[in-house]
Amino acid sequence: MIHIAVRARELISSNVDALIEKAGNPVKMLQLLRTEIEESLITLNGDLGKARRRHERLLSQAQATADAAEGWTAKAKLAMDHKREDLARSALLAREDGRMKAEALRKEALDLESEIAELAEASEKLETKRAEAMARIAAVPTSDQAGDTRASGDTKAERHLDRIERMERRVDFKVEVRAEPTPATVEEEIAALQRDADLAAELAAMKTTTKPGKRKVG
Repeated sequence: MIHIAVRARELISSNVDALIEKAGNPVKMLQLLRTEIEESLITLNGDLGKARRRHERLLSQAQATADAAEGWTAKAKLAMDHKREDLARSALLAREDGRMKAEALRKEALDLESEIAELAEASEKLETKRAEAMARIAAVPTSDQAGDTRASGDTKAERHLDRIERMERRVDFKVEVRAEPTPATVEEEIAALQRDADLAAELAAMKTTTKPGKRKVG
């Protein structure tokens, strides 16, 4: 989505009055500008629709993952009832992993909300710019629209539009790969220790509530 954002910003920031002054053929320039805007709107609105659908999927996945994670608590209690502390601990670990995955999905959805807002704002501004270009075209006398052939395609205004296309092709979308930090940081180790302590405490609490097994009658 980076390329369409760059293209949209270029079109939104274009000064129509300045382009008209420099254009040998203002009508042709305005028509080119309108075409650029309309093509960008198609791409932009397509990306916006995809982002919104992905946002909905992320929220749905987050909720489903969170619900599944909480189901492990009952499974852990069942394991403790059968004197399987090892299984109970594994169930609690699975629950914590599920909670972390659900939180990561919610965060991804939250980050996507800001991107959706930016795309929606850019779409609105492009619509305004398109309306401006169309109004300028309508204001030009019909005779000028049909017969003005004074300029070739090499006017400054048209070169400005060509530059927009070239900028889009030149944008480097490769994200620099940075070395990931070592996972075993002090903070992560402390968090892991805290999680182990919490799970141990929960297992101990389950032990105290576990029903004693029936004694055999001799």
